[in-house]
Amino acid sequence: MLKSVGTLLHGDPVDASEVKRLRDLVLFEKPDLQKKLVKFFCLLILSSGIATYGLLGNSVAAVIGAMIIAPLMMPIMGLAFGISIGDRYAIKNSLLISLGGILAALAVGFFLTIPMSNLVYPQTIDQIMIRTSPKLLDLLAAVVTGLAGAFAMSRKDVSDTLPGVAIAISLVPPLSNTGILLATSNFSLAMGSLLLFLTNYFAILLTGAVLFGVMGFSKVSFNNQSFSARRKGIFIALILIFLITVPLAYTSYQTLMDNSLKENVYEESSNWLNDTGYAVTAVNTDIFNDTVVVAVVGDGTLPPIEELDQSLKGKLHGKTLRVEVINSKAYNLNN
Repeated sequence: MLKSVGTLLHGDPVDASEVKRLRDLVLFEKPDLQKKLVKFFCLLILSSGIATYGLLGNSVAAVIGAMIIAPLMMPIMGLAFGISIGDRYAIKNSLLISLGGILAALAVGFFLTIPMSNLVYPQTIDQIMIRTSPKLLDLLAAVVTGLAGAFAMSRKDVSDTLPGVAIAISLVPPLSNTGILLATSNFSLAMGSLLLFLTNYFAILLTGAVLFGVMGFSKVSFNNQSFSARRKGIFIALILIFLITVPLAYTSYQTLMDNSLKENVYEESSNWLNDTGYAVTAVNTDIFNDTVVVAVVGDGTLPPIEELDQSLKGKLHGKTLRVEVINSKAYNLNN
């Protein structure tokens, strides 16, 4: 039954030439190792730069462009493929390259943001904030995307769908986002963005390894050693998925609770700033510091914050209120 399902998914029985084709596609091996590494890191740095400036500029088009050219999916799929066939060298090599790519993307986001960190207010940029509170739905989307990626890579006749898969897989933008948030000292938001990346990473890894195995690639090296490596790899991925599910479930619950809270705070804050030179630009909740952050933009004298505290008394559910004032000129640079 498993064999028939694998043949159905792949279209044809998996043979040695098909295994070689997939190895050449997703693994970084000699004799083209150096050339592949140069291509990988060049594209990664460029895509991270595009993602960073796209996020800072709140540009959806630029972020999508970064997703299309980002090559980080390859070593992750290489790791999934290595686990599925139990190839210890492929597992180690792909893991190291993917970790190097992660650090590079983080560094690009961080160092490109540092020179303008005093002018960047992440709470006012939608493309940054939507990547700071991952939920269980993000995990489910990543699971399906991982299946789509493994399926597209393992079949030559659907390889033209890879750009769509690249857009669906959110890998580089969350890493660039994390770098931006670290550079602007928004550490708790940075951890949320990093959690989004890890959610996508481990979901893609697990589903890719399972689908490659079901499609029949694992049969090429079925022995005790490869079976042990395959079993350990999948077991570790399952444990990591489980560990990630806990904070995702918590953030999902917090999101439901916080939506009504944000509406109340936004309404009261708008009333508080009525007939002043200020306006509310965003209301966000910092789940790590248990704080409600109200971002206001404008010039002049800000009304006493005690008035807002009083109007929100009993409505914050034990959270602390923080008001962040943004100068109009700085705000216009970000928008």
